[in-house]
Amino acid sequence: MSFMSRLLAFASQSFPRASSRVLASAGYTFDLDRFGPDPFRVWDDSTARRQDKSWTPLVAQALAGHPREDIVALYGALDSTGVTAGPILEVGCGGGYNSELIAHHTPGLHYTGIDLSASMIQVSREKYPQRDFRVASALDLPFADGSFDIALDGVALLHIPAWRAAIGEYARVASRFVVLHGLTLSERPTVTFAKYAYGQPSRELIFERGEILTECASRGLRLMAVLPADDYNLERYLGVPTTSETWVLSL
Repeated sequence: MSFMSRLLAFASQSFPRASSRVLASAGYTFDLDRFGPDPFRVWDDSTARRQDKSWTPLVAQALAGHPREDIVALYGALDSTGVTAGPILEVGCGGGYNSELIAHHTPGLHYTGIDLSASMIQVSREKYPQRDFRVASALDLPFADGSFDIALDGVALLHIPAWRAAIGEYARVASRFVVLHGLTLSERPTVTFAKYAYGQPSRELIFERGEILTECASRGLRLMAVLPADDYNLERYLGVPTTSETWVLSL
């Protein structure tokens, strides 16, 4: 680990509230009670604006031909489907940045994005008024069966305690493919941890690979491609080695 990586890890764990004002993520812990009673709320406006500030230069770099590793994984997942035109749904669209990346990489896809946070949807609509963004829950998608060629989970599943039900909804509204982008995986039983994300307490799941694969299979989803996503090894923070992957599953 480089000196800077050590310094950031130390700051994140030793001064989580202060670090969360500077770092995208800080204060990783399995002790969810550390954040107080009922801390894990839908992301608010300040969190949405912080995320947008963080992602704006990443989108610009990608459009200039220098995509980060997780964006490369997203592009690879889209290519793996072979779908170049048709409707795509992103669940957990955040500030809408993936809509711009998708339009750049596969312009024939007709994009719809949903997020549980009204603040996130407000940011999306401000930045990309030409696209369709809606406030909705992954657990009750307001779309008919088979409405989309691709259902894309935009790094949302790891925030959803009822993740099994969410996968069921993705399989229901997709007609051809489900893409689970940026899964955090380990070889240990699925576990929940907490951290500050863009300054706000956030809950995340580390999935046991076999468990989530079994759940996908039970929903009629067949794993057809695995792409390495971001460098998201949490061992230095939580003592659990993890990887980040993007899965392409077919129906």
